[in-house]
Amino acid sequence: MKSITVLGALTAIALSVNVQANQDVSGFYLGAGVGTTNVDTDTNGYSFNSDTDGSTVKLLAGYQFNRIVAIEAQYTKYGDVTPLSNFSKGYQWSPTTVSLAANLGYTFENGLRPFAIIGLSSLDLDESIKAIDDSSATALRFGAGLEYTPAALSGVSFRAGYEGDAFAIDNGIGYSDTTVILGSVYVAASYKF
Repeated sequence: MKSITVLGALTAIALSVNVQANQDVSGFYLGAGVGTTNVDTDTNGYSFNSDTDGSTVKLLAGYQFNRIVAIEAQYTKYGDVTPLSNFSKGYQWSPTTVSLAANLGYTFENGLRPFAIIGLSSLDLDESIKAIDDSSATALRFGAGLEYTPAALSGVSFRAGYEGDAFAIDNGIGYSDTTVILGSVYVAASYKF
């Protein structure tokens, strides 16, 4: 009796893996996620202390063409950032981005999909006090992570990863711009239609 139960369980596992292997992965998807906010600032090789408060919230929509390529639009609201915590109390950013990026990876038969993100973002720092001439910029969107789509959940995917937006702030001096990387370690869930 034990061997029949074990044989039945192994057959069910084999059939579910086969279903995943033959499953069409293309389609439109919507999702949301949360994470922690981090910031890295650098001017001429000198890093400034920066503080963050609050969580990152992400809304995403995309279309997966095949097992490798997807295109993804994303709205990201980072937590509050104090970019120069040693020098300027009361000065904060509440940055948001809208990005369009390629999501490149590979969907394995078991539902796992390691991926990398590369694209562009439209960034708004939303300063508490006007200190930068132009507080909106175009940023480079980048990231990497792992997505899992269980065959039993029919279109639901879970992902964990790191994504960031890199941009430069013009300090008004020709040789001295500040490079800023706003990033987030996050988890998200999405549904593919």
